[in-house]
Amino acid sequence: MADHWSGEEELLAELGEAVRSAREVPARFVEAGKAAFSWRDLDAEFAALSYDSVAAAGPTGVRADAAPLRALTFSGRDFTIELEVGSSDLHGQVVPAQPGELDVETRDGTVLTVPVDDVGWFAVRPKPAGRFRLRLRTGSGHVVLTDWTTV
Repeated sequence: MADHWSGEEELLAELGEAVRSAREVPARFVEAGKAAFSWRDLDAEFAALSYDSVAAAGPTGVRADAAPLRALTFSGRDFTIELEVGSSDLHGQVVPAQPGELDVETRDGTVLTVPVDDVGWFAVRPKPAGRFRLRLRTGSGHVVLTDWTTV
């Protein structure tokens, strides 16, 4: 009978160790899990970065004049989101044009929602600091989500 109780004690000890180690999940795993869960728009169309004027400028020193604005284009199956990055704000247009709302989500989970007018224009003030992504919700019910980017 002593062997039977000893087996249960070992099992309980192993279960206790499993619970303790589960509490010690590395912070980067927790962050990755939360980021994966935050992708709630399973039906959202993904719009990938297809143009960045900084990358298009070529190697440093090739251009004589620096571009006054940075331009970014996110292309999806049905929609394109074009951005111009100013010193303190973002201006953009949804193509094809239609009204809706644009969420600007930062890595810390902060969301700023701005209107998109009938011709697809929008402005984001202030310009996001650090990494962000855009979530477009059109009046016709489409949802378009961009990848994370930094300006």
